[in-house]
Amino acid sequence: MHSVESVILAAGFSSRFNFGDSSFKKFLLPLKKTIILNYVITGMYFAGIRKINIVVDDAVDKSQVVSCCYDFGKEINLDFEDLKINLIENKYSERENGYSLYLGAKAVSSKSFVLSMADHIFSENIYTELLSNYNNDDIILATDPMSIKGIYDLEDCTKVYGENFYIKKIGKQISNYNRLDMGVFIMKTDIVQETSQSIEKSREKFGVSDIVISAINLNLKVSYFDFPNTIWVDVDNDFEYEKLKRNFGESNQFKPFNLDIF
Repeated sequence: MHSVESVILAAGFSSRFNFGDSSFKKFLLPLKKTIILNYVITGMYFAGIRKINIVVDDAVDKSQVVSCCYDFGKEINLDFEDLKINLIENKYSERENGYSLYLGAKAVSSKSFVLSMADHIFSENIYTELLSNYNNDDIILATDPMSIKGIYDLEDCTKVYGENFYIKKIGKQISNYNRLDMGVFIMKTDIVQETSQSIEKSREKFGVSDIVISAINLNLKVSYFDFPNTIWVDVDNDFEYEKLKRNFGESNQFKPFNLDIF
């Protein structure tokens, strides 16, 4: 596959945490010897991605985020000199993560890109696997077919109904579903730029799922790829953060992105 960039969505308010400081976000929470975001970035680096666009809100100390990443690279003896981190400021985070995707996609120059949330941790390098199985569809989503019970927060997950590798429905409120959205996509850049721009003009608030639904309604190829054996945590609240530390912390039960870096 041709060289791809990535977009990480990190502009949320982290409102389910009581940080008391608007500049501190959940992706800055500690995990082992670094922060959550650095595992996402390092997973992408090992997947061959060399330009990472991160959408953050205007309260974040951007220089601190970048320097923390490069310091982590030195600590684990990775040469990050060929890695470009581009921080994109979202001044209107209240418009939700679809607007962040709209901003991030505008900064992408590759034909397609990997999209990931900043606060999702996986037990394998989901970026490598998704890229190696990409078949040039317009959008492909990593999905959990719910083979392993008890790890994910079903109530909070975005649900997916898919048939024959293609997504028919997606959303948090759909009642008929057979998969869960894991928060990682490969998307064709021009498709997402056009679709998100159209939605941005007509809606104040919109999510990533709204962009995916629009693509489905346009009869574009929107597919899914199952990860039945992957443990993953979406760090949405204190309970999920404790779950993350329990499964991916010092006990080493699982390694974030299966990275053996310490």
